[in-house]
Amino acid sequence: MDNYGFEARLRHLEHVLIGQQNAQLSKTAKDNLLKRVNNIHKELDTVYKNNKPIKSFIEKYDAHSKLLNPNTSTYSLEREILAPDVKLELLLTAQEDLEKFVQEVKQVKDLEYTVSGTEFDVVETLGPELSRLEVSHTDQIKQLNDITEQVSQFMKRYNGTVNTLSEIFISWDHILTNMETHVTSLERQKLNNII
Repeated sequence: MDNYGFEARLRHLEHVLIGQQNAQLSKTAKDNLLKRVNNIHKELDTVYKNNKPIKSFIEKYDAHSKLLNPNTSTYSLEREILAPDVKLELLLTAQEDLEKFVQEVKQVKDLEYTVSGTEFDVVETLGPELSRLEVSHTDQIKQLNDITEQVSQFMKRYNGTVNTLSEIFISWDHILTNMETHVTSLERQKLNNII
């Protein structure tokens, strides 16, 4: 009988490290617990030696383990040294801060559904599509700038042509007006000569 869940934890470790098929092989082999633990230990050693990030983490953890261990922290010393009335005074002094913290935690819990909503699950899948659309959008901006430049050049040419035609029409109007004036004066002279 497994009073402390040791067998279940061992099976879980075997499943994670060795894999489901090999873990079932070790069950069928009916190895004793010591052999199974040794096998897991060997697998952990191979994972540790072959994986640089894990190896780096272990080295850093070993260097700072004293700071991370709650048994050696300064807080445990404070818990043992401080008298109950001093602890009570500290709690009463920090009451406002603790109440603010409680309110903030409640607010975070109230807003948690917005962060963990299904809408945000789609973000991961839409990332590649968004990058494709960004490239397409950049191309469209370039095309828009080119078309805007072409329309602007066309409008300049159009305005130039309209101005030139206007000047030609004004010049023709002056020429025709001068000709009409000249013809009218000649007709009057001819009429005056006839009379």
